[in-house]
This record gives sequence, structure tokens and C-alpha cells, in this order.
Amino acid sequence: MTTEFLTIAQTALAERLAGEDFEKSVSLRIKDVGNLVILGNAANVSDDRADCAIIADQPTFEKILKGELNPMKAALFGKLKITGDTKTAMKFGALFG
Repeated sequence: MTTEFLTIAQTALAERLAGEDFEKSVSLRIKDVGNLVILGNAANVSDDRADCAIIADQPTFEKILKGELNPMKAALFGKLKITGDTKTAMKFGALFG
């Protein structure tokens, strides 16, 4: 697992966030790799606190970004953890179907 994944994820998220405007921030905490914070329509590598945190390992995030795993199903099956504002997490999850 490398921090190279942060760059890949940041690029993939930029495509999904086009036209979106998140008023509240979302932190994607990728275990053993790093964090991305989404605010407005941008995703940036950052350790800043956010209104909502979505925590998972790199393979789980890879599947979500590729459209192979629905974020809500991942949460239900314990593949990812959500803390903070769950309404914001649901809005973010809707970007992935």
C-alpha cells in the first residue's frame, strides 16, 4: 500500500465531484495510506478534521471508486466505518450509486 493511491483516488474523485457542491466536509481515511478531504467539489490530501469521516482500507476504497462496491452495502457489511454527520456520508455515497 502506497501513498500513490491518494493521487489515484484524488483524480477519480475529481471526476465524480464535477458539478457537486458539498457544503459540509467529508474525510476519507484510508488505513495505512492517508486522508482525503472533500469540500465543495474538490478532494485534497489533508489531515484536517471534517464533518463526516469514512474509514476503510485501500482495497475497499478501490472497489468503491471502480463502482464494484456500493458504499452503503460496504457500511452494512462492516467494510467501512462512518463517524460524524451520516447525512453527509449518505450524500457522498450517492455519487457511487
